[in-house]
Amino acid sequence: MPKVVEKSEEKSNMVRVLSGYGLTQEQIASMLSISRNTLTKYYYEELQMGKAQANSKVAENLFKIATSSTNGSVTAAIFWLKCQAGWKDTNVLEVINADTDEKQFNRLIENIRDTKLNREESDDTTH
Repeated sequence: MPKVVEKSEEKSNMVRVLSGYGLTQEQIASMLSISRNTLTKYYYEELQMGKAQANSKVAENLFKIATSSTNGSVTAAIFWLKCQAGWKDTNVLEVINADTDEKQFNRLIENIRDTKLNREESDDTTH
């Protein structure tokens, strides 16, 4: 027989806050002594809301730091947003002149390969 979950305002609030702090669903479920599946079944909205509220607060703080004249912990805010909000760094390679760009690209690949080989050789000689 399935376990009956007595959902309370206190537990709902706890799930929302812990989700916002970045705890995994497994960790939150463990604190409530229920399975992860039961947690998502009964507390799905709280899990989503907690994460969204925390991401919103950090994004707002990052915006304030980025637009203020004082320095804050921008690195910590960016790290949080990369981990929790799906932010990421991307590199774009724009091709304008295919012949020239292909030659430059091939040289870049050769340089990367040579650098990697040199590191591997250096690691081999130091160990």
